[in-house]
Amino acid sequence: MKTETLAFAIQILGEVIKFFSFTFRMGCEIENNFTSAQRLCRYLLLDQEDELIKDYDKEVKAIKGEWPSAGDIQFDNVTMRYRPGLEPSIRELSLKVQPKMKVGIVGRTGAGKSSISQALFRLTDIEDGSITIDGIDIKKVGLHALRANISYIPQ
Repeated sequence: MKTETLAFAIQILGEVIKFFSFTFRMGCEIENNFTSAQRLCRYLLLDQEDELIKDYDKEVKAIKGEWPSAGDIQFDNVTMRYRPGLEPSIRELSLKVQPKMKVGIVGRTGAGKSSISQALFRLTDIEDGSITIDGIDIKKVGLHALRANISYIPQ
């Protein structure tokens, strides 16, 4: 009699453990679904990027891949910050990269190395100044043409 009661108790305990395991797993699934919905709502509130294709692309022959022809890059007093209220990650940067020149950007952590490439590819808009490639302000060029026609090799 005692062994039957003990076996029955172990069986019930097993079922209770399965129930709690299932309940915990379902709670985690629900939390994951709420997190996904929350992320989608936040993505909908993000500012949209600039136009992918602009009328100016045809003038500079960027769509055909003929721009940039020389590769002259110029930063004129560029200031960029990732969000309003934060310190600028690039402050009044001026530089000129001549055609066919190989450039290496070095510096300590937080010096703004990756921010320069973010500004060049217009992943983050600049706050002040201008960036030109072959004399053309990159704000006038559509994002598809800009990003398809320039590249960099990270080391």
